[in-house]
Amino acid sequence: MKKKMKIGVLVGGPSSERAVSLITGKAIFDNLNRKKYLPSLIEMGKDSSFNLIIKKGKKKLDFLNKDRKRFDLIFIALHGTPGEDGTVQGMLEMLGIPYTGSETMSSAISMNKVFSAQIYHANDLPSPVFVNFKKNGWKEYKDKILQDVSEKVGYPAVIKPVDQGSAVGVSIVRNEEELVKFVDKTIKKFTWLMIQEFINGQEATCGIIEKESQILPFPPTRIVANLGEFYDYKSKYSKGGSTHICPADFSEEINTKIQNLAISAHRVLGCRGMSRTDIFVSNKKDAQGAKKLYIIETNTIPGMTPTSLFPEAAGKIGIDFGEMLDLIIEASLYDKP
Repeated sequence: MKKKMKIGVLVGGPSSERAVSLITGKAIFDNLNRKKYLPSLIEMGKDSSFNLIIKKGKKKLDFLNKDRKRFDLIFIALHGTPGEDGTVQGMLEMLGIPYTGSETMSSAISMNKVFSAQIYHANDLPSPVFVNFKKNGWKEYKDKILQDVSEKVGYPAVIKPVDQGSAVGVSIVRNEEELVKFVDKTIKKFTWLMIQEFINGQEATCGIIEKESQILPFPPTRIVANLGEFYDYKSKYSKGGSTHICPADFSEEINTKIQNLAISAHRVLGCRGMSRTDIFVSNKKDAQGAKKLYIIETNTIPGMTPTSLFPEAAGKIGIDFGEMLDLIIEASLYDKP
């Protein structure tokens, strides 16, 4: 009889996405096949401590010493910093503990909206024009930044923190006055901001999973935000907050282009196992009369809550939650395709 793999599902963390991570992690824990795995829940506290969830409460884990070999694999279900930005991945690599998802460098680049956008542009993948700056830059060069936004990006514009997920801190500004007001308020908490070209169109996303060393795209999903102007935090995680149309009701040509862009983003960012790339289908048309598509960002640890897009799209091609987790685990055990 084959020995069951001991898997620690890592949840929680100190980020603003902690609550979502707890739900994602619980869904993963509940759906891991007990015939194959011996799963445990590991909660990362707000103080960055690690605790094993047991029947009588919590037990502190010491990964540096006695608990280093306790698990065969860590299934990372942390959203945001430090679980999605390469920090936890780097720690686990240093300790020699295998883990799911993208490796340190890919995680760090994908989480950083400036670095990932630069890689999209360098590889001729369509992505909105942007301007970025840090807190000190805003203080010293505000006039130059505003000029750059006006000349390169234009209004309306989308302002977002560079290193946050789940649309945390994202807003649409209509003019320079709104931008200044929002930046002055936001930069106190998020010290690196991006001002991005607003794409007038429809929101879409496309998940990627690796199966038997092949990159497999899910059917694209068109997203209709019901509670906000765009697919913001409230629309993502509130019941009835959004409508997901999967497969997306775009033309077959556009759906194929969305899938190809998602595959390309997965590859150029060096992702492993899974990813989900958000794409806008613009109302603008190219010289051939086709609608323009723009990559917005790539998520290396997609949400897996009851309202999440990734498992929903997997189900559309006959991959249930348990099999999806099997594939993610298997992908962590072989080289990237």
